[in-house]
Amino acid sequence: MKRHLFTLILAAAAAFASSAQNEQLHVYRNDRNFNSFKWKDITDTTYLGTPGKYHTMVVTENESFATMIDMNVVDSCVVRPYGIPEVFINLTDYPDWPDLLKDATHTKETTYTATLSIAGNGMHKDLSERTVTIGGRGNSTWQMPKTPYKIKMESKASVCGLPKAKSFCLINNYIDGTLMRNAIAFWVARYLGLPYSNHCVPVKVYFNGGYRGQYMLTEKIGINAGSVDIDETKGMLFELDSNYDEPYEFMFTWGEGRIPIMVKDPDIPEIAAKLGLSADEYWAKWRADFTNYCSAVVNRKPTESLADVLDIQSAVDFFIVNTLTGNREMRHPKSLYMYKGALGADDVYHFGPVWDFDWAYTFDGWEGFPADVPLLAYNGDTQAYYFFRHLFRNKEFSALYRKRWNEFVLYGYPELKKFMDEYAALIEPTAKENGLRWPSKSGEGWWNIISSWDHKANVATLREWLGRRISYCTTHPNLGLWD
Repeated sequence: MKRHLFTLILAAAAAFASSAQNEQLHVYRNDRNFNSFKWKDITDTTYLGTPGKYHTMVVTENESFATMIDMNVVDSCVVRPYGIPEVFINLTDYPDWPDLLKDATHTKETTYTATLSIAGNGMHKDLSERTVTIGGRGNSTWQMPKTPYKIKMESKASVCGLPKAKSFCLINNYIDGTLMRNAIAFWVARYLGLPYSNHCVPVKVYFNGGYRGQYMLTEKIGINAGSVDIDETKGMLFELDSNYDEPYEFMFTWGEGRIPIMVKDPDIPEIAAKLGLSADEYWAKWRADFTNYCSAVVNRKPTESLADVLDIQSAVDFFIVNTLTGNREMRHPKSLYMYKGALGADDVYHFGPVWDFDWAYTFDGWEGFPADVPLLAYNGDTQAYYFFRHLFRNKEFSALYRKRWNEFVLYGYPELKKFMDEYAALIEPTAKENGLRWPSKSGEGWWNIISSWDHKANVATLREWLGRRISYCTTHPNLGLWD
């Protein structure tokens, strides 16, 4: 029966392959292997054996490359009208490198000239070949075998439906067996209406012709039309991060702890020069302004409003995303972004965009992290825990937080489950391929990973964890924020 079904699927797909360009055939197998074919590339299919007793199928692509499939290992075949986009990166000067080098000479700041092209495969428009610069990105993720990349083009373009920009990122999702953690968090942020929230496009990446796995294409966070769209000559984007490694940074300290504050964007010397100021003068103004905001949070009484220094709505929505996902990066903190459109009383500080959800949900260096742990259960590198506790004790903030959380549980969570089902179904074939390229591994650095090969099971675990997380936070006296 399986063999007849396989033959019928091939025949049916072949009937319309001539009129469309992006059909995909995915062959699910029971021998820990997987096959995907583009119909436009298939030139012939033949069978070995005798009628009624075929034992091998031979698929020939572009009249030269043949794949032989044992009919007994085929579980099912799925024909789809499209596939996720494919990103092709080729280094101009180092065409034989299998990946970017990582050593004292070749760091994540090292950039290279490359060509970039994208096959949209029916989901998005193709991107014709163009010259770009490519480099590494991330902190801990840069050290992983599956490299995250940053790409910069010579002129702005819309890539796979993202807003027009020169730069974008390819997130590796190496320690994520679902390949969905960041996508879920970004979806929740956009559902809540958190401004400038990133988008997520799943893509397959090829580097110098070699397959590198499934990645997430997304905006590069910064002050630009594709990300935080404010005037760089007036506004500022900050990053609170215990890595504390930017040229312009300071520690806000008070009796209980300290917070590391760094400038993410713009380039302070460049903007200061345009304003007729020295870099130190301009930075001193912003440092005093941010200190004023921090002082208000830690010094005002819980009954006093913070609305004159903080966009409370953005803070509430920001922490709902991070509480829902159990994002342990908040405890350091790391990758926590805030922005303000102008100095002084003309604007207030806003939380966002949300970023970096590898170390969240079920994962904390290994799979199996419990769902019933408060977001701020631990002190981090700089005791920012105490700063956030001041924010959460504010009556105005906590009342809005409880209202927004309950609304999300009632209306947003059902929509999130639908999104998860749709996204999981979309990426399942490439998750299989990614799992073959990057198998499970333990004892590698400070992480143990499970591959994305068992994608359905991994997603089921994540979905069950989110259900328990929702229940825990909803019934917790502090909504899962702290004990």
